[in-house]
Amino acid sequence: MSALSVVSLIPKPRPDIRATGFAVTPEQWATLASFDARDSCKLRHRERLVLRNIVEPIDAVTAPWPDGQRTAPRNLLLRLMSRRQVPFWEWDEATWTGLCSHDGEVPVTQRFAVIALAKLLCDQPRLHVRAGVVQLHRLADLMFGAARVRATVDEVIGVLRSWGAYRDAQKWQISNAALDVILTTGSPSLRDATYEQLVELAAEYPPRTARRQGIFKVSRVLAHWSVIPQALTNNHHRQGHRQTTLASVPDEWLSWAQRWRALATQEPSTVRVMFSIILVAGRWVADKHPDKISPQMWTRDMAAEYVADTMTAVVGQWAGHNTNRTNFGKRLGASGVANRIDALRGFFCDLIEWEWIKPRFDPRRVLSSPVSVRAKLGPNPRIIDDAAWAKLMAAGLTLNVEDLAEYGTAVAREAGNTQTYYPIEMMRALVGVWLFGALRIDEIRRLEADCVIWDTGRDPDSGEEFQVCLLRVPPNKTSGAFNKPVDPVVGQLIEAWKLVRPPQPLIPDRKTGQPKEHLFCHRGLLIGRAYLNDYIIPALCRKAGIPESDSRGALTSHRARATIATQLLNAREPLALTDLQQWLGHKHPASTRHYAQILQRTLTTAYKKADYFTRNLRTIQVLLDRDSITSGAAANGTPWKYYDLGDGYCSYDFFAKCPHRLSCARCPFYLPKQSSTGQIIAVRDGIDRMLETIDLTDDERAALEGDREALEALAQRLADTPTPAGPTPRDLGTADAFIPLTSLLDSLNNSPTEPQ
Repeated sequence: MSALSVVSLIPKPRPDIRATGFAVTPEQWATLASFDARDSCKLRHRERLVLRNIVEPIDAVTAPWPDGQRTAPRNLLLRLMSRRQVPFWEWDEATWTGLCSHDGEVPVTQRFAVIALAKLLCDQPRLHVRAGVVQLHRLADLMFGAARVRATVDEVIGVLRSWGAYRDAQKWQISNAALDVILTTGSPSLRDATYEQLVELAAEYPPRTARRQGIFKVSRVLAHWSVIPQALTNNHHRQGHRQTTLASVPDEWLSWAQRWRALATQEPSTVRVMFSIILVAGRWVADKHPDKISPQMWTRDMAAEYVADTMTAVVGQWAGHNTNRTNFGKRLGASGVANRIDALRGFFCDLIEWEWIKPRFDPRRVLSSPVSVRAKLGPNPRIIDDAAWAKLMAAGLTLNVEDLAEYGTAVAREAGNTQTYYPIEMMRALVGVWLFGALRIDEIRRLEADCVIWDTGRDPDSGEEFQVCLLRVPPNKTSGAFNKPVDPVVGQLIEAWKLVRPPQPLIPDRKTGQPKEHLFCHRGLLIGRAYLNDYIIPALCRKAGIPESDSRGALTSHRARATIATQLLNAREPLALTDLQQWLGHKHPASTRHYAQILQRTLTTAYKKADYFTRNLRTIQVLLDRDSITSGAAANGTPWKYYDLGDGYCSYDFFAKCPHRLSCARCPFYLPKQSSTGQIIAVRDGIDRMLETIDLTDDERAALEGDREALEALAQRLADTPTPAGPTPRDLGTADAFIPLTSLLDSLNNSPTEPQ
């Protein structure tokens, strides 16, 4: 960062010697030379009169200083000015740095005073950093007074301490950061700092340095005081695409893409992903059609060509600058192909709808994902194995301090004064919400402090009352805020955390923009987005003795959502799909199907219970007359096969095809058991008994399953259907005289032997 950019942000101190606009006269130069030559520590009256317009501003700013610290730095400044023959208010930052550095011309005893004069009179806001000043409090005390400086630092530390900041960091990290801010702004009050100044200060220090982290913490306090609109973040300097990424896109296409991004109304994360893919399309068109870069020049053929090339594209093709080269050269997966096509379709649809270009083709048809691609994108929830999930739950519900990594400075570690990065109560509440809530990580981070609602329910069977814990989920990407029932252990863990939770500042909600008190907030900062995945879940895996990944990939926070949804769908008394949709907070049932699936064992059990095959078949006892068969009488028409119908026999050979078989019309083929022929068959030698399986129609199955009305209706419909002997039941006068169903059940369902 240049010195001029910093100076432009710093209010000019008073008095400003550069604002006088005078030039040093020859008499003044001669007086300065005479004063330097005689090496005196005191200005004579005549010299003071000649140098009045130079000396008075110096005396004005040093008036509050102790008596013994005012004269020497002023005289040193006059001598240095005389030796360089350049007014000190015209010295640049390099000159001041050379003079005030450790090996410069300014003695060590005068460094702080000279640097203070440079900052107060000549707008050198970062000279204390350029000159390598370590003891910032000495310089700040000299410039603003020890009492005012201490009050400013104590105020910041007091706020951060109330939020749970570490005491070790308060002594040096936060104090030095606050001093750095007031020395840069030239004001003893932090409330005079601006957001732009803090951004530039943070940019001067490398990532993960103490000074940078301290400036972030000070910015949280200033945001809490409404001095700046928002606190600084670690990735503030990473916002937006790299210049190397943008440079590989044609300027004309890039201007269209950036114009679209400025007005896009999708989720910020969605806009970022779409913008990257739109840049991919820009590199493609520059490669394939360099004479038709503008979106308004695209034709239907170009769009179809883009889809065809995307179907065979590989990872990294037209991707521009990308440091992640893990899968470079591999064919794009189905989701990658669909994303590239869908993002460009959305881009062109917006351009046409906003009337930026005239439609030359219908992007909804031409830029739609092919059926072959969509077929590969079916629901595939990445659930965690039941055994592994049970171990994770056991580890999470018994989480202790020993299971988490220690945190503390090197000095604190040596002294044995270490602790976890977050309080253990907060971690237990976080793990409880993850194990039972099935929430997205963004929803977990944005839970409010009063997200638990207690209620009482009543069992409809026993009438016993039970405790109900409702978790209020914040607005998400598909729905507004809603309440969902969770296990009471979640509410108990949250209440335990709230008992020890220090007060926290109100932080604007990412979705609504409204300041809210977030549950998982500590030291004035929301819990990190990756903390659960990078620290807590690995710790739970170590405690549970399971690997951090399985055949479906790493165990992440989002996989718990699919695991819980699948278990609820496959429970002994499962949630209906619509209930599960509401519980997960989905807008469409199709989204729920991507998180829950019917397990193979559940599907197998349900299929077995459905009894699909046997419910359409029934076995019936059959009597075979072996003598009629061996004697040849069967060939002459003598009955040889008798179907046991309960109170009689049917001698029709093709009984399985008879429409009257379950409402027998007592045709000539029917032999009552009480008749002489029926009694002879029952006791006759040479009769073999067997079982035969018959197929049932829907009406017959309904009748056998106990529907008396269905059987009567069946008999009525068959009243005019010919029997195997020829006449209809109405002709025989037996339309209402069918065999009772209760008589058939014994034969059809309780046969003692297996079918042959």
